[in-house]
Amino acid sequence: MKTHPFRFVALACSTLGLFTIVPKAQAQAEPKHPAKPLLWKVEGKALTQPSYLFGTIHISNGAAATLHPAAQKAFDESSHFYAEVPLDQASQMATLPLMMRKDGKSLDQAIGNELSAELNAELKLINPALDSTPFQPMTTWAAAILPQILPHQLEGGKPLDLKLWEQAEAAGKKTAGMEKPEAQLIAFTELTEEQQVILLAETLKIMRKERAEGKDTAKEMIAAYVSGEPANVSAVMDRALRAMAKGEHAELGEKLMKRLLNDRDKTMADFITKTLSDQPGTCHFFAAGAGHFCSEISIATHVREAGYTVTRMNP
Repeated sequence: MKTHPFRFVALACSTLGLFTIVPKAQAQAEPKHPAKPLLWKVEGKALTQPSYLFGTIHISNGAAATLHPAAQKAFDESSHFYAEVPLDQASQMATLPLMMRKDGKSLDQAIGNELSAELNAELKLINPALDSTPFQPMTTWAAAILPQILPHQLEGGKPLDLKLWEQAEAAGKKTAGMEKPEAQLIAFTELTEEQQVILLAETLKIMRKERAEGKDTAKEMIAAYVSGEPANVSAVMDRALRAMAKGEHAELGEKLMKRLLNDRDKTMADFITKTLSDQPGTCHFFAAGAGHFCSEISIATHVREAGYTVTRMNP
């Protein structure tokens, strides 16, 4: 295979909010917060006060994990906080069964000896004490995603989304998710086993290639996010999409990206517009991954099409 259609998977997971990516400690020279917030004000129609759309990147350390003062002000003004999915402990625990196998096989039995050896080799590079034993009850798609985020997860800490959820609850704000966990993960759970094996094989190949080239896609996205420029976030995403579109498995890659980004943009936008219509006198704060706001057609696009005025806040 000359090209790699699944270069975007780890990037999508960090940018769209499906998993927690925790970067290593940043240099002391790093700013305290993003240069500009990925923050949009929603007004118009029957609204008697504004609500807000906020793009996050789902990490726990560094400038990207701290709200810009303008975003903090909008968050403080709001009485309702919404994440992509409910982030209470019970809801998070309910997600785990979606990642477990239901075919009676172990992961090794499903993916074969060669791919199992590749997975174990990659895990050993992350930490010599790691192997695929904890992965055996998991779906193949979960085994494809988790090695990409393990190096960052081992740093610990709570992602910004969860921090905001907990702060909202402590402040007495109402909290809810815009999606159900099963809807958030449908891009992966609907894959056939053959497609999941392709995803795992391609993902491990990309990890090896990018390590050899000294690349770090997560760091690129974090830098784009901290810049506060939607175009920078979009550019990193676009590079991944171009690689995806040329691959041998382009059709599968395009299906994944449609499910991860486009379909969920519309689902969350529908939730937002219904919420605004039902509660026009309430200040709402809707937080979703930056990728859902920085593409050409985004959540903000759909909210505008519903008749609301959506303005980028650029302090």
